[in-house]
Amino acid sequence: MLNKQPSNPSMTTPETILVEDSADSVACDGGNGPLGHPIVYYSFDGKSVVECGYCDRVFVKAKTV
Repeated sequence: MLNKQPSNPSMTTPETILVEDSADSVACDGGNGPLGHPIVYYSFDGKSVVECGYCDRVFVKAKTV
């Protein structure tokens, strides 16, 4: 397995966003207003984690106890 290393050492770890366990999908616009990216939608399709292809944000379903 290859480790994803940032090409720029000043880059930070991608943001992790917790969503409700019942969520079927999420939308991402990269945040930062006009400095973000086009809005994209991702379906969990039975997974508990999805990653944005533009900004690498990670959306994780939060398990409620």
